[in-house]
Amino acid sequence: MKPRNATELAIICVTGLIAIVAVILGIAFMDDRGSGPVAAGVVVAAAAGFAIAAWARAFAAKARAKAELTSGEQYRQLSDEYRRFADIVITAQEHADLKLGDVSARIDYLRDQMESLQKILKEVE
Repeated sequence: MKPRNATELAIICVTGLIAIVAVILGIAFMDDRGSGPVAAGVVVAAAAGFAIAAWARAFAAKARAKAELTSGEQYRQLSDEYRRFADIVITAQEHADLKLGDVSARIDYLRDQMESLQKILKEVE
């Protein structure tokens, strides 16, 4: 079971709270009127129906969006964009490798120059 996102969790919590409040108010109201058991049953059934409808709506929208994403044009566009970004990253890495090789060659050249200067200075002393 995967974790829910914040929107789904908020919908479930608010729906549950509304259902609980409706049940408590219904029972309290019907208990004052004297026809408690029948009316309480109706209120509980209505609250449960409302909660089920809200839950179904939230998860149907999620399933619909997921189906559209995985089977539609958006999926192809995202996969093409991913490939394009992958190509850009590979090209950037190749350029970085070339620059690093160039810098390494220049450092080697400077190191050789410094060694030759040190030899000359030692000879002069």
